Amino acid sequence: MKILHYINNLGSGGAEKLLSDILPSMKEKGHHVELLISNGQKNTFVEDEIKKHSIRIINFSTSFYNPIQVFKLILLLRKEKYDVVHAHLFPSQYWLAFASFFKPSKTKLIKTEHSVFNERKNYKILRPLEKIVYSRYKTVIAISSQVKENLASWIDNEAKIHIVENGVNTMQIKELQQLNNGVDYSFIKKENYNILMVGRFDMDKQKDQISLIKALPFLPQNTKLFLAGQGNRRAEVEEVVATLGVNDKVTFLGLRSDVYKLMGLVDLNVLSTNHEGFSGVALESLASGKPFIGSDVVGVNNAVPNDDFLFPKENPKAIAEKINFIISDPSFQNKLVEEGLKHADKCDTRFMVDDYLKLYENLFKK
Repeated sequence: MKILHYINNLGSGGAEKLLSDILPSMKEKGHHVELLISNGQKNTFVEDEIKKHSIRIINFSTSFYNPIQVFKLILLLRKEKYDVVHAHLFPSQYWLAFASFFKPSKTKLIKTEHSVFNERKNYKILRPLEKIVYSRYKTVIAISSQVKENLASWIDNEAKIHIVENGVNTMQIKELQQLNNGVDYSFIKKENYNILMVGRFDMDKQKDQISLIKALPFLPQNTKLFLAGQGNRRAEVEEVVATLGVNDKVTFLGLRSDVYKLMGLVDLNVLSTNHEGFSGVALESLASGKPFIGSDVVGVNNAVPNDDFLFPKENPKAIAEKINFIISDPSFQNKLVEEGLKHADKCDTRFMVDDYLKLYENLFKK
């Protein structure tokens, strides 16, 4: 099949990272795969991973909110005559839906819903438009049962929504952890208890770095917290660090291309969050070979093996209690690691890719 994936850009989000995992796998299975982005904003690591496999990246070089993309899409779809065009994220899904009225008849459209939270649901006036947009897709993939439930209640069409949970590239994680990348990691000192959280500092406050920071006063003196990620809300989080007087305990790492290496070097990986679609960071942390715990929210609680890996959201004292218990009980640490690795292996991206391709093929059988 000739397959095109379409996304806003190659930023630092989970959907973008996921594409760098699944596109090469689709190509290895004999399909012609290309990627379309709206503009040049990109995570170099994600771009390099895709280009390393000689996958063509088409760049419209315009704001992803600019509707001129509709006309560019029409020209591209008519020229290339793809079998499948697979959209990810808003507003790319809108532009493709509008362009679909002029696409070749053989081209089938698919959309993946990556988040349980759809901000557009706050505006009921948009619901008729949303129904039209989603109706243009032959199949909509939800990355969890909760995502499916929320979307189905919004667009009133449960039948076209199929669940394919996100996966994790376990082989790549192991390879990158063993790779000597020439980076000096001496800032992660063995005499300290080192914690890592990977997540964007977004204005919608999806990720909850602040609760984790507020847990630090209840943890051992030698605890150090490393925060990897970028976003508009970072200044606000830095202000909280200064107010609490824990500057010496918190290090902001910015956007990193060596997240897997960092996950394997620290003592504990944590994801404090308010909501997720289906957390790729949780799966990656489970595959890192180090203990992981995360907020008990949809998208995390269905991405981990059991409740041992969870703590109540927005509860600094509960986070501290969980971490202190992990520190005090080496056997529990080992249990988290062993169960995490087994679970991650079951969620490898190769299974996800197989499910995607089966859905593609079924569209043509119908």
